[in-house]
Amino acid sequence: MDILNLIVGLFMIGIGFLVKSVPDLIAGYNTMSKDKKKNVNIEGLSTFMRNGLITIGLSIIIGYYLFKWIGFTMIANSMILIVTLVGVTILVINAQKFDHNKTKKTKLTYFILGLVFLFVIGLITYGFIPSKAIYGNDTIRFSGMYGFEISIGEIENVELSNELPTIKMRTNGFSFGNIKKGFFNLDKFGKSRLLIHSDLFPYLILTKNNGDKIIINFKDKIETEKSFDNIKTMINK
Repeated sequence: MDILNLIVGLFMIGIGFLVKSVPDLIAGYNTMSKDKKKNVNIEGLSTFMRNGLITIGLSIIIGYYLFKWIGFTMIANSMILIVTLVGVTILVINAQKFDHNKTKKTKLTYFILGLVFLFVIGLITYGFIPSKAIYGNDTIRFSGMYGFEISIGEIENVELSNELPTIKMRTNGFSFGNIKKGFFNLDKFGKSRLLIHSDLFPYLILTKNNGDKIIINFKDKIETEKSFDNIKTMINK
């Protein structure tokens, strides 16, 4: 993840210098007719785009390491998405002041950007919704983001643990503070599926027949313990 943020950040900075040197690379401007291009302050626009893209690139790099240092891993891992979304929104809106053509699609631009913004906010909000365990005759389904269904026949062992192995890296999941959902690389366990809602033990550990680990806990430790009892009972039927 460190390398990805660094590469994307440097890429944005490089594109910033490039659009200043070659303004025809600017989306929207490069498709305009010659007459419309005459009504665009290309010197001001290219300078604005250069400064904006450089700022986005630096924000991705600095923001990632800053939030990672203070412990906000989810925000750090989402810097590319957050900074790009906010940065591009600001660029698109403010870049229009350099275009003096009468025909503009300002309302459509704002509408599209608004939809994208709402989608991202909705996705983050969805990640905070607690998972629920739903029991069937021989299956268990966990709802919410990165929820899943597993049959009792797939479970080799179920146990409670007061310790969570060290998380080395998120491979594909949602992470914000103590909330961890999705797939993470853990010390000793390797790639594992997590549905962690708090830092309170115990943790419910399911071991599948193929050796894969699933670790679950809820905000209420009693709910975690009840899930353990329910799954244990289902296995022993």
